[in-house]
Amino acid sequence: MSVRRVYQKAARTPGQAAELAAVRAKYQREKPSLEQALAENGYAEPVPLGALVELHHVLAQLRRERERQGLSLAEVAGRAGLDPAALSRLESGKNGNPTIATVSRVAAALGLVVTCAIKGA
Repeated sequence: MSVRRVYQKAARTPGQAAELAAVRAKYQREKPSLEQALAENGYAEPVPLGALVELHHVLAQLRRERERQGLSLAEVAGRAGLDPAALSRLESGKNGNPTIATVSRVAAALGLVVTCAIKGA
């Protein structure tokens, strides 16, 4: 399987760019520990990279299934009780912390079921 990577410059307003620059400057200046950074943003512990990759894989599968069925974002979003923009952010990976309930609702709107499994390392 070949993977096609698409690199594009993020489209940001001048205000968003300034906010991002300020956050980066703050972290460079203060150099908080992992615990401090997590606490500041309301997290108890970091998300393991493997879990994040698996989540993106599941979301990509849902998008492929939606496209395979020939359904629009609006159709699936309506079935799942979501805003089409929210579904778009979910599919594109811009929603970094979706709930299992949200992912399950999208899956159900496509006639699928989300299951969880425990694997050895």
